[in-house]
Amino acid sequence: MKVFRHLQDIEPALYPDIHQSGSSCAMGMFDGLHVGHQKVLISALTEAKRLNVPSVIFSFANHPQFLLSKTPPEVLSSLDERLERLEAMGFDYALILDFDDHLKSQSAMDFVRTILLGALNVKNVSVGYDHCFGTNRQGDGDFLKRSGNEFQFNVQIIEPVQVAYPNENSQQIVSSTLIRKLLRYGDLEHANLLLGYPYRLSGHVVFGEKRGRRLGFPTANLATDPHRLVPAVGTYSGIAALPQHLPKKLKPKTYQAVCNIGHSPTFGDQPLKRVEIHLLDYNGGEFYGDPLTINFHHKLRDEQKFDSAEQLVVQIRQDCEQARQQLALIN
Repeated sequence: MKVFRHLQDIEPALYPDIHQSGSSCAMGMFDGLHVGHQKVLISALTEAKRLNVPSVIFSFANHPQFLLSKTPPEVLSSLDERLERLEAMGFDYALILDFDDHLKSQSAMDFVRTILLGALNVKNVSVGYDHCFGTNRQGDGDFLKRSGNEFQFNVQIIEPVQVAYPNENSQQIVSSTLIRKLLRYGDLEHANLLLGYPYRLSGHVVFGEKRGRRLGFPTANLATDPHRLVPAVGTYSGIAALPQHLPKKLKPKTYQAVCNIGHSPTFGDQPLKRVEIHLLDYNGGEFYGDPLTINFHHKLRDEQKFDSAEQLVVQIRQDCEQARQQLALIN
């Protein structure tokens, strides 16, 4: 998948398929790429195949709310993670712009003329039911349909996707906002259901206090993007991916893992929430500074304060055994 970061990168001479035949575009922020987003994306891919044109993503590198709101949301996915999933789905191109003051002040019609028509030559646009663009959110679904009629491109407005929780009668409309709320409350089961995959957290391994090593359970301390949503405090099981440094390539290796998120109350409460990952059956060397990713599969328990380090060690052993049982069919 070719990624463009500026409108002028899409040169007619280099990309005649877009400029001559047109494109089918999925438009949105797609934070988290949950099951509702996936339906929008599949719509664009389906139309691209039907129209025999390239498939294109239009999105932003940064969440617009960082510029529009004093309290922007914590994000569910990094740009690299979004692009990785979009490429795996089969998109040909992605136009990823920085949401800045220029785009903030651009009218909806200017957006259609310069981006959808001028840069992407759209023959189809697929969006979610609540997607808006342009100054003051002028570009809603009705505006987009009128523009499609005027400039002769198809518009697919994807209705809300509802998911039924297991063993419950109610259904929930899938949204990034709801998924953030679930993760903040530690409801990993329902959050993963709405995402359609295990929630992922990535970062780099940094030095800690090496307390886990002294207890017999060495942990990797994960430094994450400050704007990234970290799930509620507690202990989780998951699958961690650690790159293996080999000649001329970086090959990730996965491990079953136990992840503790919290403030270490047994040792006096740390002010900052820490993400500490213990890789089960890892017998390699240190990997400070390396990237590390964990996919959260189950919540094991809430954070607890123990009367002694010995009691904590007993609980950690139980956590590891429970994680092995939960993850036996995954890794």
